[in-house]
Amino acid sequence: MRKVCLTNDDGPYSSGLLMLAETLASHVDVVIVVPDGERSASGKALTLNRPLRVKKVKSANGFEMITHDGSPADSVVLARCLIDEIDLFVSGINAGANLGYQSMFTSGTVGAAMEAALMGFPAIAASLVVEPNEWFNSADKERDYSRICEVIRDIVLRVLNKGLPKGIDALNLNFPLSISETSKVVVAKPARVRISNELDKRVDPNQSPYYWLKGIHNDPSDGSDADVVLNNGNISLSPIIIEAVAENDIERLSDFMSD
Repeated sequence: MRKVCLTNDDGPYSSGLLMLAETLASHVDVVIVVPDGERSASGKALTLNRPLRVKKVKSANGFEMITHDGSPADSVVLARCLIDEIDLFVSGINAGANLGYQSMFTSGTVGAAMEAALMGFPAIAASLVVEPNEWFNSADKERDYSRICEVIRDIVLRVLNKGLPKGIDALNLNFPLSISETSKVVVAKPARVRISNELDKRVDPNQSPYYWLKGIHNDPSDGSDADVVLNNGNISLSPIIIEAVAENDIERLSDFMSD
């Protein structure tokens, strides 16, 4: 039976992770390697300046997990070294959408998928729009993940059976807050900048200023992954391509430097 490694940036108590494991378990051999707590917005960071502490634990629904005190991308390194013959990595289901390049470059969920892709594994990052009070909350509220897990399962089996399309290293999958009967998977290009980052200046009780980074949402560009999910209530599927520099890009840069 083919082996799929699940990971995330929300930790071992994420209900999305556990329900996805249950959905996949009848089709593939599921292994789970995750950080021991919340690691959102960590990108593809690796732990290089201290040892990683690893434990084997059992989830509430009976799955054996490897947990550790590192980053989501560390999960991929640990899985590759500690578990034999992994066929595919799935990162998620993340509580919070990762729409557009801006979020993809910041996301620990996508970062783990990119680490897997760099190592030569097919990988899928899966994320879900949630309410703001669920961001950075590994113990996300109970919801019906059944349709979400079915969509992910179908894409996982398609990738295992057919492989990823030539030139595509990983997939970024995003679900709307509410999935209707008419919601469908739409292949879309990632938006460039979906959120404008601003600073909110405040003053603490000692009258010292501090700053809180806040995001101002922009209107999604037509046809982008953000438009597909946020405006149309569909499910976006976007390619992640690591070797995106073409020969003509090298030539244009060479011309630029020779002027």
